[in-house]
Amino acid sequence: MKIIRDILITLGFMTRIGPVMEIEAEDIGRTVKWMPLSGLVLGLIIVIPFSLGLFAGKFWIQAWLTVAASVYLTRGLHFDGFADIADGAGPYPDPERFWKIIKDSCSGVFGVLALVLSALGQAVCFFYVYEAGAFGAVIWVFVLGRLGNALMAMAGKPLARPGQGSLSMRGADAVSIGIAAATTVCVGVFAVTPAVQAAGYLLTGCGIFFLFRLAKKVGGANGDFLGAAVILGELAGLLAFSALN
Repeated sequence: MKIIRDILITLGFMTRIGPVMEIEAEDIGRTVKWMPLSGLVLGLIIVIPFSLGLFAGKFWIQAWLTVAASVYLTRGLHFDGFADIADGAGPYPDPERFWKIIKDSCSGVFGVLALVLSALGQAVCFFYVYEAGAFGAVIWVFVLGRLGNALMAMAGKPLARPGQGSLSMRGADAVSIGIAAATTVCVGVFAVTPAVQAAGYLLTGCGIFFLFRLAKKVGGANGDFLGAAVILGELAGLLAFSALN
């Protein structure tokens, strides 16, 4: 029952899919291991209508609706973090200026450009995924993105700044990362080729390394880094599939 509750908390925390529940600070740390599972549920909900024939053959519409559904069902949580990181790091990652920009709720030119490029990039790549009829790959992309979140939580743990993000990072232990990775690999076995999996993990690792280097340069990591890791992980999976199919 505790595992089921933690999974429901993860779904409610990461998406609109799960129920709204009263949670304690320590509950957030236990969501790390279930992040990829939440991506699996998210991907299934998005892709099932298309696999049943909705807009069949209209791959651009399917791709666009996939991105739109992802934004809606996640409340734009990860795109928001990605935009914040781009705004802060865009001019120059000076620590004081970076965190001042991060705390500002307004979006600057770098944040807007990051949103446009990432959303457009996802739509373009999803087109090729749907054209190939690879509905499983669509699901795996969302799973891989959440593995990116878990990996960034582990990498950013020594640099965690106070806030909600630090609660996730606190739970990023070896067991949690192992469960998250195993979930992603298992879904990948059924969804994509080994080559696509390997390329996806390599590109995701590059994204996490970039975020970790940035966190060290600016003297900390917060929840925005975790959100950015999701977007970079999704893009990694999409680029890997598009390059090898």
